[in-house]
Amino acid sequence: MDPGIDIVMKKLLSGIFLSLVSMVNVHAESSAGNDIFSGMLVQDRDDIVFVRCDRPSLKMKIVETDDVNKKNVEAAYQTFKENKDKPLYFTFVGHVKNDDKGAYTFYLTDVTDTKLGSSCNLSDSLDELLG
Repeated sequence: MDPGIDIVMKKLLSGIFLSLVSMVNVHAESSAGNDIFSGMLVQDRDDIVFVRCDRPSLKMKIVETDDVNKKNVEAAYQTFKENKDKPLYFTFVGHVKNDDKGAYTFYLTDVTDTKLGSSCNLSDSLDELLG
């Protein structure tokens, strides 16, 4: 494939993906203060942190809310621990707070879906698609 076409396709697909993610987040914000996020769990030293698919450079500390769905969250952590070397992402329910110093915390309420064998990182997905 022509390298110029490859770059154009990546930019086009990136724009479509970001538009879809924005639509999902706008819709989710009206639901009881929680949002729906696609993201990954990442080992960061001694902690497991949350990384949104649309913001791979932003690592967020995870705090479970009082009404957390323990069963789903524990299953997600177990799946993560068993599959650290494989592509994996989740659909999370929760909300993000900024401490005004640039640090973000993700308040986790639930995990509604697990995608094993797929990456939600846009550049990984485009590389797979364009092969």
